[in-house]
Amino acid sequence: MRNIDTTQGPVVKNLMKLAWPIAISNLANVFYNIADTFFVGHLENSAEAISAVTVSFTIVFLLVAFAIGLSTATSTLISQYYGAKDHENLEKTVHTSIILIFSFAFVVTITGLLTKKWIFLLLKTDPAVIPLADEYFTIIMVGMFFMFTFYVFQSMLRGVGDTKTPMIASIFSNIINIVLDPFLIYGWLFFPKLGVAGAAYATVIARLLLSLYLFYRILQKDSPLGIRLKRIRLNFRITKEILRIGIPSSFSEMTVALGMTILLARVNTFGPIATAAHGIGIRFDSIMYMPMAAIGQAASTMVGQNLGAKRRDRTYEAGKKSMIFIFLSTFIVTILAAVFAKPLVSIFTNSPEVIELGRYYIYFHIAFYCFLGIRVSALYSFYGAGDSRTAFITTLITLFVLRVPLAYLFSATALGVKGVWLGLGVAHAISSIYMYLIFRRKKWMEKSIILRNSNQLED
Repeated sequence: MRNIDTTQGPVVKNLMKLAWPIAISNLANVFYNIADTFFVGHLENSAEAISAVTVSFTIVFLLVAFAIGLSTATSTLISQYYGAKDHENLEKTVHTSIILIFSFAFVVTITGLLTKKWIFLLLKTDPAVIPLADEYFTIIMVGMFFMFTFYVFQSMLRGVGDTKTPMIASIFSNIINIVLDPFLIYGWLFFPKLGVAGAAYATVIARLLLSLYLFYRILQKDSPLGIRLKRIRLNFRITKEILRIGIPSSFSEMTVALGMTILLARVNTFGPIATAAHGIGIRFDSIMYMPMAAIGQAASTMVGQNLGAKRRDRTYEAGKKSMIFIFLSTFIVTILAAVFAKPLVSIFTNSPEVIELGRYYIYFHIAFYCFLGIRVSALYSFYGAGDSRTAFITTLITLFVLRVPLAYLFSATALGVKGVWLGLGVAHAISSIYMYLIFRRKKWMEKSIILRNSNQLED
């Protein structure tokens, strides 16, 4: 296995060793949806097709919040037990997480399929888009199990410092998805022309193969995760800890997804062109967000391992260094994105109206992403320590006090849908100050399970 013990050695070096495979893996995962958007964007009904994928993606993101919350809790506990060299509790955490993820996946899939039409109407989806969105969403939901297992298996490996295995698996899975997309969407060779549905089938097949490979890897004898299929059982103490961390984490992710949903409903009121432009903008969001999330996730692993080893000095340094690096690197990328805004948008569509409107998403929203990086770094530091409650509260405040009100306020002006995007950008700048002040107080470190159990803080 390629696991890394981050309790020793230079903090920045360890951070980068963990972060770059996560960045590539995250970008690869984003390309599932980007590939779908790209290929359906060249269908005859491109605006409706892109809108269908966008609406479905927003709902899926809301439902996947449960998997993200559970995977966050799993990674937190595994990293802390790994740092503390507590192999018995590490094994119990792995086994319990597998049982829980199977249960959550089943419940979420059924819920999504039963409520999909109601959600489409709630989002004020254009009637011409609903049949395509329904078709795409149904197929994705049937394959939701593989998306859930991927998140948790990846978090297990990340907890012990192995970020390369998920990276390799994600790259090959994306290649499969990209290859299958045009064959299933356009009906190349002997394949049927499935349109939007073809994009969904390609994604599900690729996710299936990805999950199977990661499960195979964590079963290997050289894995420090300690998975033994015959010994898998639910541990109630570990379940309690996973839920303590995972439920607020899930709510935090659901809050973000809810914000996306509320904002999409506002964007939809401006028509299919605005929805399509917003959908393309979300793809740029994903591309920009994933590298900064990678650094944050690397910092989360370092926070967990070093708190497990009772190294508060290295814990705070990891969070602070990740914050600085994210801000500076993202600032450079946002400048380049603004300069090449129009050509970037044109990659995803040949509609002149969508291209003209979509570039303002980059000008007004993406340009503020360096400030979002500060918030992301702080959040992942909180997650690594197990302080998901603070992460949830700050996310809730950021959404309902800043993002949604400012987006609605600015969009009520002559800016129209452009005001939604400008409101989001301004919210990022304001929330970054708020998050940094909380991070500096260092109280989030006291939520570590290792420190709570030992009642002993050591540097």
